Amino acid sequence: MKLQTDKLIPFLMTKIQQKPSLTFTLSWPIDYFMKKMLSDLQKIAFLLFSVFVFSCENPGEIGFDLDGTQNGASIYTDTLSLDISTVLADSTVNGKSNYLMFGNVTDPIFGNIKATTYFQPTMVGYTDVNGAVAYDTLKVNANPIADSLRLRLVNFGLIYGDTLAKNFFSIHRLKSPMDYNKRYNAEDKLEYESTEIAKFGVTLKSFKNDSAFNSYYIDLPKSIAQEILNAAPSINGDNSKFVSAFPGFAIVSEGSNKSVYTILTGPYSASTSTLIADWHYEGDTTKYFYQFDLNGPRHTSFEFDRSGTALAALSKSNNEINSNKTGNLSYIQGGSGISTKINFDNISKLGTNIKVSKAILEFNTLPNSLDGLYPKVFNYVLAETGTNNQQLRSSGNIPTYLTPIGNDLSGVSFTLDTTQTVNLDITNFLQKLTNKKVTSTSIILMPAALLSTGNGILANDNLRRMVFTKPKLKIYYSKY
Repeated sequence: MKLQTDKLIPFLMTKIQQKPSLTFTLSWPIDYFMKKMLSDLQKIAFLLFSVFVFSCENPGEIGFDLDGTQNGASIYTDTLSLDISTVLADSTVNGKSNYLMFGNVTDPIFGNIKATTYFQPTMVGYTDVNGAVAYDTLKVNANPIADSLRLRLVNFGLIYGDTLAKNFFSIHRLKSPMDYNKRYNAEDKLEYESTEIAKFGVTLKSFKNDSAFNSYYIDLPKSIAQEILNAAPSINGDNSKFVSAFPGFAIVSEGSNKSVYTILTGPYSASTSTLIADWHYEGDTTKYFYQFDLNGPRHTSFEFDRSGTALAALSKSNNEINSNKTGNLSYIQGGSGISTKINFDNISKLGTNIKVSKAILEFNTLPNSLDGLYPKVFNYVLAETGTNNQQLRSSGNIPTYLTPIGNDLSGVSFTLDTTQTVNLDITNFLQKLTNKKVTSTSIILMPAALLSTGNGILANDNLRRMVFTKPKLKIYYSKY
């Protein structure tokens, strides 16, 4: 078995060596180091510790190249094992996310999933000269006559399930406007009118190229457009008044659909979904229109049925399943709150007076779990676990993430490489753990949404998923 290090983050790894070896730069002259080793071997020992959780294939081939200046011997031990499990979050906030989902699908690994979309159209916002958010005024003269109201849904190809099967949906009006300030999560179900205002059926090919984006248009009743136009004078460009006066919509899956569709929302642009109202005035040949964006209150409500799967017992009251009950596999799924937990209670078996110089945790994908119908997770973040297997939060109750120097409001993003492997640098965490500077002995691996900074945060607005086999932990450390 040959260690794959070609995808480690550049500042952590500077060179790759094909044959098993350990190389490092000493912080004192080599002759001094050799004399010191010979005079007192019990005081200083540099070890490469490689643990293959529960098992290891041919440990004699293990090697780890640090920077190529001094060779050392590989030492293998199986005295340490990690406790791996799959955990479920208490809540999965996805309100005001970029992506909304609707439909239902039966995933052979994660079970049946039903998604319902709720959204509240808003007036188009922009940043004024002072840097504040302002809204484009909806100017309507007296006695407007509505011509049409169309919902433009933008899909960029992300679909879960059968892309060829035709799926059917209905659109309903919400019974009341959504709360602009609420952080909706996947369990929030909103009441909508029982009578649909529109129905449509789509496949992936139904989304046609529209200004370089795949769009699908749905005609809604003109009466709703007239409702908007009649309210415009009293709204007078005030977005909060518009939101409170105009109940939004729900897109509901019908029958036994075989797919969950994803649409892009957010600030108005050619790449985001919009609601378009067209009108004219009596005796005027000019056509008028206004495009409302879907950047206000919005979220996806999920229903998960994991009956008959390896995760059937996972629930809010039983939110952890050890990998010894799932064939030594662990799971991650966006939108559901399912993550992988790694417990390091056994780190004490390394002994006392340990100084960790580098620690890499390697997760490999279960090959037969990769299926083009169910997109995989590409980006990941780590977090310490707090109480009840949940993500550690700050004193302000904000989720925190692991970084190379500690915890922050976003974390280092780790990417799945071409070998379907994720290499996680956990050096800082294990340094603090062995120095007893953290209270948590476990971390959780979660799907990530990337930020403009390059860091990541937990992604709950998709259903990307992954199944991992037994991870490998490689530690370079010294005893003193």
